[in-house]
Amino acid sequence: MTARRLAYAAALLVPCGLVVESGAPLAAHYRQYTWHTNRDTYDKIVFDDLRNNATLAAMLAYAPSEDPERMDVTRRVMPVSERTGQPGTWPQCRPPRRSSGR
Repeated sequence: MTARRLAYAAALLVPCGLVVESGAPLAAHYRQYTWHTNRDTYDKIVFDDLRNNATLAAMLAYAPSEDPERMDVTRRVMPVSERTGQPGTWPQCRPPRRSSGR
C-alpha cells in the first residue's frame, strides 16, 4: 500500500473515532526500485521483509492490548480557521458507498 493510500485509509477511519497508526516500508529504497503490476508473482516476495512487517504489525497490536493503562483517545481540538475564525470540525462518519452485490 502506498503512503497516499495509507493516508486515505486513515482519513476514512479517524472520523469514526478509531485510533490509526500508519506505516511505511522499512527499506528506504523501496519506492525507488519497487513498483507493482498485474505481472507480480510470488517468486518476487522478499520473505525477510514479509516476516519483519508481520512481526511489527503483531507487536503494534499486542503491546497496546496488554497495557493495563488505556490510551487517551480524546479528540484534539481542531485549529482555528484563519478564514472563518471558528475552530475546525472533524469529518463526520458516514456509511460507505457500496456498489458490489447489486
